[in-house]
Amino acid sequence: MSLGYDSNPFKLSSLSENAQTTESAHVEGAAYTAFRLKYQGDNKTPKSSKKGNFRYRVELQNNLYSGSKSAADSLSIKAHLSWIEGFKLGQRKGNIRVTTDLRRESNTYYSQTQRQIAETSSGDLIDDRFSFDGADVGAELTYYRDKKLSWSLLSKIGQRNYPHDYRDIGLESIDYREFRLQPGLRYRANSGLNTRLFLYQKFRHYSGLSNNPEEDYALVEYSLMGFGMVLNKALSKNSDASLYLNGYFARDNGEGIRDLNYHQLSFKFNYQLGMGADFTVNVKAYQRVYLKAQSSPEESETGAAGPSRAGEHVEFVYSRPLLSESLKVSVSLRAEYERNTITLLGYQRQLMAVSLLYKL
Repeated sequence: MSLGYDSNPFKLSSLSENAQTTESAHVEGAAYTAFRLKYQGDNKTPKSSKKGNFRYRVELQNNLYSGSKSAADSLSIKAHLSWIEGFKLGQRKGNIRVTTDLRRESNTYYSQTQRQIAETSSGDLIDDRFSFDGADVGAELTYYRDKKLSWSLLSKIGQRNYPHDYRDIGLESIDYREFRLQPGLRYRANSGLNTRLFLYQKFRHYSGLSNNPEEDYALVEYSLMGFGMVLNKALSKNSDASLYLNGYFARDNGEGIRDLNYHQLSFKFNYQLGMGADFTVNVKAYQRVYLKAQSSPEESETGAAGPSRAGEHVEFVYSRPLLSESLKVSVSLRAEYERNTITLLGYQRQLMAVSLLYKL
């Protein structure tokens, strides 16, 4: 459980609608309470057993804001199941992992441009526009060349359903199906540096979103070519660091109004202070750019969105045991900054929280 304060729950600009650069708009913060429950386990068997390993995990995250900021509330429920089976090819080892992921996200669509719960040009509220249910099924084959190097191939199919598509008021369905194919490589150097590299090709087919609203059959199809690199290493007996670079190049099958490039760089540093306490720094920078000169497509009628945005997140977390090893307390400080081609869509946000974590 966490108790915290969010200076900008709706990620609003501090500039007023009629201002160019100097006039300020009032942005109110709010206290919030976050609940997180996580339950996981497995039926891990002895190495001598030939049986596979079944794992499961269920997570619930609920953020509740106080007073008039209740529209910032969010609820996330995730379930993960996996089965891992080992095998041998000659003198080499490998395994196959089959997974199922279920997910539900509930939140209120709050428009940054309207500075209120989003509504269409006709005045219809579309507060549940982006709440969704999702499901994915995947299989990953991993082959170990030796103790240092392994290869993998992941395939996954999934579907996302937005229960409130608002078709009755003229909005297009944004439900979609997706297929992903991802080869990868892992390598552990003598220095202790762990490296993971992967590429992926993802195909997304929308069930009701059209390239041309007058032609229902011209449905949007997305092709995403992505990449990722993960580096992690112990820097000393008490510290370690990791670096994650990822991104994708998305292209649609129409006139390219949804074509975009996305890149993200994340860094994490962890230091163990002794007596069970540790200090963590998380840094993230990202950029999303639509390739067409015009703004991104607006299926939700909430005003223009900038064709380019970039931002940074910085977080500091200190945690230590409280009374026993099973109970931990942590204090976190987080700052977010985003710049947008449309100045009024840029924002600043600061969060601070005190959390209690109990582990059974």
